[in-house]
Amino acid sequence: MRVQIVTPDNAYFDGEATKVVVPAWDGELGVLPGHAPLIARLGHGVARVDAAGGQGKVLVAIYGGFLKVQDDVVTVLAGGAAKKPDNAKVDDAAKAVEKAQARLDEIRQKGKTGLAQLPDAEEQVRRARAFAQLVAS
Repeated sequence: MRVQIVTPDNAYFDGEATKVVVPAWDGELGVLPGHAPLIARLGHGVARVDAAGGQGKVLVAIYGGFLKVQDDVVTVLAGGAAKKPDNAKVDDAAKAVEKAQARLDEIRQKGKTGLAQLPDAEEQVRRARAFAQLVAS
């Protein structure tokens, strides 16, 4: 089956695969060749693609979006995504999660005066957690 992982500004994977597992909104969703047609809302987490032809496993952090499966083509339309940098460190990713969480906690303590910043801060925490999960993989 063909798998495409794309965002509005980049393509993260485009090739043949034997399996793909993505972070759905309410858990993980696995797709194998011959899967029934499907559209699903994605959450934040790590997409795992078992690339065909002995290319190994491809990991991509996914920041929300949608998945479409049709005619043995899996298309991941992500709101954002990231690949693991060669120099990524688990400690740095964990610190980024802590920093994002601290900012979110600070905004929540402001009460009504912080409401406008709340959705962005929550999104930053979700993205930091997904990236940390990628780095730890």
